[in-house]
Amino acid sequence: MKIALACKSILLEKSLEIFLQEYLTPYKKCDFVITDKHLEIDKPFFYVGTVDSDLNIPFSKSSLILSLEKFYNSLTEANSPQNLEVVKKVDIDELEGKITDLTDNFRKELINIIREYHEEE
Repeated sequence: MKIALACKSILLEKSLEIFLQEYLTPYKKCDFVITDKHLEIDKPFFYVGTVDSDLNIPFSKSSLILSLEKFYNSLTEANSPQNLEVVKKVDIDELEGKITDLTDNFRKELINIIREYHEEE
């Protein structure tokens, strides 16, 4: 678990630095970012705050670590090869269904056109 910090609150950032020394890394190498402000970044972020957050303030070191591990596990599970394989299978099944519907509709329309043509004769 590689974490970068981007906090508005200096006190929060310093606390996180103390609690998470062994996990901290530069932004470019991190798995996700811990922040107390909403960011528009290309990496997942773990939001610490009082409302609608991944972790509410105040927190203990143990609750922080547990929440971070849960968050990190959800990230790694979402990107696991097994889950990606399931997504690919669902996409293929959906595509096959759409193609089947399209060809069935085409066949029905073609049969109707042929029937109409023969009725006119």
